[in-house]
Amino acid sequence: MSNTLLANSINSRAKPAKGSVICSDTYELDGCSYAINNGKTGNDGIREDILYAGIRQLEAMLSYHNKVYQVRLESHSPLYEADNALFVQMLRRLKKWLLGKGHKRVAYLWVREKETSKQYHYHLVIWLDGNIIRSPDSVYRRWEELHQRYGHSSTYWVKSTPMIHRNRPESMSGAVYIFSYLCKERGKGYGDRYSRDFSSSLIEFKKALMGGNRHVY
Repeated sequence: MSNTLLANSINSRAKPAKGSVICSDTYELDGCSYAINNGKTGNDGIREDILYAGIRQLEAMLSYHNKVYQVRLESHSPLYEADNALFVQMLRRLKKWLLGKGHKRVAYLWVREKETSKQYHYHLVIWLDGNIIRSPDSVYRRWEELHQRYGHSSTYWVKSTPMIHRNRPESMSGAVYIFSYLCKERGKGYGDRYSRDFSSSLIEFKKALMGGNRHVY
């Protein structure tokens, strides 16, 4: 995605309503069409509010870095409850570790689900400066260490995403398709009344690309 497209994306589409759902295998945003994963049958509902948040955070990272690495993580635990507190604690520890490794910013999107299992589980995607990281192995190992430390279930590695380049739109399209799996409607909405079933970082667009002080949200 070019600097021009990044700059034009600011506030060009209203933030979707909470819980909004679309039924499509593509998503149009700022003149770009993204293929999205709407299930094997092609009929799964997709939470637009989650998808939108993820795309905006990926765009924001690309406004700072010419390339961005996307890492997908999973988290299961019999200890998880509907308030998300234990998972958020782990995410904070991971973010602190990444900042200590030289990353100036860490963008993320997570979702909580509860399907056939009676236990909650989480899907997480993080976006990092691609000039610092070229393999997800160290992140996977740290995530596993955190699970062991806090008594959660063992993790398993999710196939990584090829590097996302600012000036290669096809690389961003591929990344959006992969993380759109997190946005499926199924499995959401089973937490406490006021708890969230997803959250994202709030990285702002680089002001040099904005021509002002506007930001994504």
